[in-house]
Order: sequence, then structure tokens, then C-alpha cells
Amino acid sequence: MAVSISGSLSSQSTVAPPSPAESTPTEVVHKPVSAIGDTVKLSQAAQVHQLKQQGQALSQIASNLGISVATVDGYLGVTAPKAASVALAAPTVKAAPIAAKG
Repeated sequence: MAVSISGSLSSQSTVAPPSPAESTPTEVVHKPVSAIGDTVKLSQAAQVHQLKQQGQALSQIASNLGISVATVDGYLGVTAPKAASVALAAPTVKAAPIAAKG
């Protein structure tokens, strides 16, 4: 079965696209975003969490932010065992008295 369409091109007018010399190029201009009002100041705790997530050591974070390592530990919820509880948990060994020869 063959289909033919007659006269479809003759009823439409054809318009040639403009030549490159005649067309005006469209230029996209990217304007920088204004810095005023576009800044976010993170809290010290948020900065600690962000730096830790980036892989920095606790001492590096403390040094970069000008705070103590204990403060960094506090923000991260790190708890260090207390010296008293460690001493109680450790077994004590007493030395046997040495017998004198004589």
C-alpha cells in the first residue's frame, strides 16, 4: 500500500534561516551574586562538627578555631574516662616481701 501526499509543500511558503552574518548572537551574561546578605555564620559547635566531618583531628580543630581540645570534645560529645575510675578498675599487684638470709 502506497501513500502519497500531494500539494503539501506547494501550499506552504518556505523561509530560509538567516545567514550567520545576519543573525545576532545571544550572549549569556553571568552576574556575580552579591556578597551582602548572602553569608551564613556557623556557630562554633557547627564549625567543629563540619571540620570533624572533613577529617580534621581534634587538636587541629581546636587550633584552627582557637579553642581547647576539651571544648572540641564537648561539642562532639566525646567523653574521656576519669583518672579515678581508671585507677579503681585496674588490678593492683603487691610485691611479696623478700626474706633475709642469715
